[in-house]
Amino acid sequence: MKEELQLGYLVVGSTDTDAWDSFLRETIGLMAGPSDDDGTRSYRMDTWQFRVQIQPAEYDDIAAVGLCAVNPTVFARTVDRLKNAGVAVEHGDKALCATRRVAELVWFTAPGAVRVELVHSPRHAREPFDSPLVPGGFLTGAQGLGHAVFMVDDLAAARALWLDVLGFELSDGAFHETPSGEARALFLHCNRRHHSIALVQRPERSTYPKKLLHFMVQAHLMDSVGMAFDRALDAGLEIPRSLGRHPNDRMFSFYARTPAGFDYEFGWGAVEVDENWQVAEYDHISAWGHRSLI
Repeated sequence: MKEELQLGYLVVGSTDTDAWDSFLRETIGLMAGPSDDDGTRSYRMDTWQFRVQIQPAEYDDIAAVGLCAVNPTVFARTVDRLKNAGVAVEHGDKALCATRRVAELVWFTAPGAVRVELVHSPRHAREPFDSPLVPGGFLTGAQGLGHAVFMVDDLAAARALWLDVLGFELSDGAFHETPSGEARALFLHCNRRHHSIALVQRPERSTYPKKLLHFMVQAHLMDSVGMAFDRALDAGLEIPRSLGRHPNDRMFSFYARTPAGFDYEFGWGAVEVDENWQVAEYDHISAWGHRSLI
């Protein structure tokens, strides 16, 4: 199996970086990383200097998603594929590379108006990751920080870019009927994580104006999910999906609302993709649980 890319990091634009600071450290359990002069704050979940950045903005939504290539050769090959496919690619300057703590960076806009940054050679922190709130830490490594789910208006165009150009592979599909029509989702992998990126197209897209639907972090221990659920309740967060398990990736998880208004998923125990993986289609998102507490 190819494991040439991973979901390396997320950059969120925020009108209230203080709210994100307490949320990421005290509710999710990340550690503070380096900050920049422009007010951008970084947060760690493993040996990387950051996996999540919060930057001051006049909006509350995803600002960029970072894909990390395993080495400069894969990076260059991926850039060539993007250019050959007619994707407009911009090269990041030294200042942007310094902010993202990487050796090299290009960026482009994916369907859904999502800024995607392709990077390689991330910097690692001197100190080990050790969060008392998340015993055992998070499952990252070659599988990246977790997954991100994006809303798109043109599912076919988004699928073509992520699969045909970037080289992701399809894990599963899902659909369900809504009063406005059929909603569809595609779950895509680029390593053993069941999905690093998911794409969702809904007929009622105008009722959800954000680009990011949710992001997921995965703990090594099941008890960490229960502890994180308690912290979300204690913080008074909205819980759109309580504890439950998904049928496709078999993740045991819950969903709560971030300061930006999109959700985060905190999970454990997901199945991993291997060479014998069989693509399936689902008409439900939960095997059990995941009930709304709002």
